[in-house]
Amino acid sequence: MQFSILASGSSGNALYIEHRETRILLDAGISGKQIRMRMNAACNRDLADLTAVLVTHEHDDHIKGLAQVYKHASSMVYMTEGTHHGLGDKLKPETFDQPWTVIHEDEPLQIGDVRVTPFAISHDAEQPVAYRFDTDESSLAVVTDLGYVTDHQKALLQNCDAYVFESNHDVDMLRVGPYPWHIKRRILGDKGHLSNTDAGYALVDILPESAVDVYLAHLSADNNQPDLADLTIQRVLEDAAPYVAGQVRLKRTSRQNPTEFVQITKATV
Repeated sequence: MQFSILASGSSGNALYIEHRETRILLDAGISGKQIRMRMNAACNRDLADLTAVLVTHEHDDHIKGLAQVYKHASSMVYMTEGTHHGLGDKLKPETFDQPWTVIHEDEPLQIGDVRVTPFAISHDAEQPVAYRFDTDESSLAVVTDLGYVTDHQKALLQNCDAYVFESNHDVDMLRVGPYPWHIKRRILGDKGHLSNTDAGYALVDILPESAVDVYLAHLSADNNQPDLADLTIQRVLEDAAPYVAGQVRLKRTSRQNPTEFVQITKATV
């Protein structure tokens, strides 16, 4: 399995996954033009090549480019019933005669050569989900936009070979930052976003004792810094799980540029 994070941050999110002939776009939170440009630049692929489009939830930074994606991709679109309800008529797939199907939390589905497991997350959206992707050779989890990580989620996320994991904000930066208090309270709440520290402690319970790549995702432009996210999570891991800290490879994502199109390699303990 190969993937590239086309965009990650509070201003827009999109990710491309490929395994053999299966080609999946997860979220479309930047313009369709930018998605096409970044897919082509990083992966030499186009929206017309897609097998499936998956949506996590209906917030603008995850669905901004959906209408343009529909125009170029004839592939099936997958989302929860709640997400479909929250989209509004202008972005509902049936408005564009786009095929779509309802997915359900904790009910895996097979999309081509990839087994996809959606699971519920705590976020202030209608029926948000995150996803785990498995093939015979490797596995990837993409976990963003959640206020906390449950034991059920931690169990489901065991033994992946790569993780895209939310590290949205530094709590001190957020508290003294420019946002109005009602937005700060939302971000800090159980249906908001994971802080660097909370992400670190969740990863302590999730990561395998083997070499693994963790892409820190959905960083706030105003309330976080990549260096600070790296340092905070590394310190939490070193304190709580020193062996895991020595194995993890923290990777960065970007709002402006796609990550490299990388092949996931199977972790060995």
